Amino acid sequence: MTRFRVSVILVFCSLAFTTLLSVSAARPTAPRLFPYNTVVYLRVDDFPELKSDFNRTSLGAIRNDETVAPLVDRLYGELLTAFPQIQEELGVTIEDLLKLPTGEVAFSLAVTDTSRPMFAFIADVGANTATANKLIERAEFEHISNAGDLLEEMIGETEVTIFRNPGADDDLYIFIKDETVVLCSSELMATHLINVWEGTAEEIDRTLSDNRKFTDIMRNSVGADNYQPQISFFADPLTLINATTRDNFQAQAVMALLPTLGVDGFKAVGGSIILAPPGFDSVAHFHLALGTPRRGVLNLLTFGSGDLTPETWIPADVADYSTVYWDLEKTYGEVETLVDQILGAGYFENLVEDNVNTPTGWNLREDVIAQIDGRLTMIGKIVEPIRINSLSRLISVKLKDPDVFATFLKGNIEKFETAIEKKEYRGSAYYLISTPNRGGQPGAPDVSFQQPNGVQAQPDPARERAQDFRQNLRQPQPTFAIVDGYLVIADSFEIVESVIDTAAGDGEKLADQSDFQLIVAQIKAQTGEIQPSAISFSRPEHSLKMFYDVLLGDSVQDTIKSQASDNQFFRVINSAFQDHPLPQFSEISKHLAPTGGVLFNRPSGLHYMSFSLKPESAK
Repeated sequence: MTRFRVSVILVFCSLAFTTLLSVSAARPTAPRLFPYNTVVYLRVDDFPELKSDFNRTSLGAIRNDETVAPLVDRLYGELLTAFPQIQEELGVTIEDLLKLPTGEVAFSLAVTDTSRPMFAFIADVGANTATANKLIERAEFEHISNAGDLLEEMIGETEVTIFRNPGADDDLYIFIKDETVVLCSSELMATHLINVWEGTAEEIDRTLSDNRKFTDIMRNSVGADNYQPQISFFADPLTLINATTRDNFQAQAVMALLPTLGVDGFKAVGGSIILAPPGFDSVAHFHLALGTPRRGVLNLLTFGSGDLTPETWIPADVADYSTVYWDLEKTYGEVETLVDQILGAGYFENLVEDNVNTPTGWNLREDVIAQIDGRLTMIGKIVEPIRINSLSRLISVKLKDPDVFATFLKGNIEKFETAIEKKEYRGSAYYLISTPNRGGQPGAPDVSFQQPNGVQAQPDPARERAQDFRQNLRQPQPTFAIVDGYLVIADSFEIVESVIDTAAGDGEKLADQSDFQLIVAQIKAQTGEIQPSAISFSRPEHSLKMFYDVLLGDSVQDTIKSQASDNQFFRVINSAFQDHPLPQFSEISKHLAPTGGVLFNRPSGLHYMSFSLKPESAK
């Protein structure tokens, strides 16, 4: 074998050996580092990758659009120069601070046997350790200046700086290890992290990855093909509250009631956010882990399942739509059982009788609850003219016998005829509930007034700004009706007339729209044979267009200009808008796509997944 070949083999062997060493010495990820008894957890898998993945989302595309980027860059530049005191205080620039994280960033709040919470924060800084050291040195200087003590201590093979306040019990432990900055609030936490990190932990030093509550939620919150979430979170609030209130008699008395209420069946909550995974713009998971069988208040979550096709009266141009199967009659019964269990048999029935049935003449159980068929549907729709709150809301419930409920309504409307006005529209009736300034602009205050001596007072700028703001608000108009077998309740008569139009066959329906059908196809792909309890659909461009029009409207623009002379913030905004006007909304909307969501009622708990499509797949 030639000397050259021997050299090449030795080089490769050295590289392999070095790689093995670096892998074995690599820091454990946050779940394998943080303690088992972590009760609040937040993690960014890779900070630079998060920013990179964000640029591949719709919002990132809008930010980087050539018609928008100059305005964003201008505002960002103004922000950096607007706070020079930050560099003076910290010793580093804002830009260096934003570039500091180079990998995983995570936070843990854990509880101890002594009922005391402790936290840990870790951030990979890579080659930016010099910046991190500057921040630590600045913190050390400020700490000493405020009569604090600084101590150096070896824990394992790691040198730790302790920020100690004499007479106080709030020490801070800071160290940098393997290009990772670590902040801890106790020696116990620092010792645990270092022992696990250096491989000297004992069997008792379990980590969060051994926590069944945590792993179950994370297992339910990964993407397709186990795609790694960029952001993940977890919380176990009951364990936190129980641990931190052990010395509080009143709090423990309340905690003792939780099993009776069934609240102890609430295990934990958590989820994840995944940006730009294959086939999607973004995906988010939210999981509520519940015990089995459910008891007490958790029995109130009486979700069912059924046909989730939009009702024939849902207009095509809604901004959002959601529908859920919820057995309200069963929920009512569970509430009665729970209240009577705590306060005595018959208590709930007497409560309803005294506070609802007697004053109104109703039988709440039979006249209202028993008439609801179990499907609730909500929609949002933009009503013109465009104002800040032009998004009108409508909620509806399916009725078992619409004629019976209509008779019930008629009898009650007659009792309040002075407060309820009946309207006829296309052969259907709807009802307006009287409110101040109903259906019109909010009352405009008189900004000028006579002083006692008869001299005309100067206009009040604050009152003028309040008047301008009110002019940009829609006056809600509570309205209700029975439409196609549903009781609908809305905050505007316009949206009610719209659903009446659609029910009469005038106009297109949401169920026939291609963007909605795309969302439904994705939901079916996620659910398979499993029947979900609820679905949702949204068109972000509708809501964004509303705010866009308001922002560019004369009223808001005039306000920005008038405030620019006295206010630094408005001066920056006004200058940026003048130099870089916003583009036509069509340049923004091309980056937007519809979003969807689906709710599963599983034995292990409730799981909600929301997602948005890539703009190109929604065309």
